[in-house]
Amino acid sequence: ALQMLKNGKMIATIFQDAKGQGEGAVDAAIKLANGEKVEKIIDVPYQLITKDNMAEFVNRNQK
Repeated sequence: ALQMLKNGKMIATIFQDAKGQGEGAVDAAIKLANGEKVEKIIDVPYQLITKDNMAEFVNRNQK
C-alpha cells in the first residue's frame, strides 16, 4: 500500500496498531482474570497514512 501511495495509485491507507490491539487484549484478559469489569468495546484508533506522512510508516514497516 505504501508503494502505491508513493506511485500515486492510492491517495490514502490506514495503519492498524497491532501492538496496541495486542496490549489492549492482554490488559482486558488480566482484568477479567482478576474479576474486574472490562469495557465491551476497547477502542484502538487507526492512523491515516497519506503521501504527507508515509515516511513515518515506511520506517515502521522495516522493523
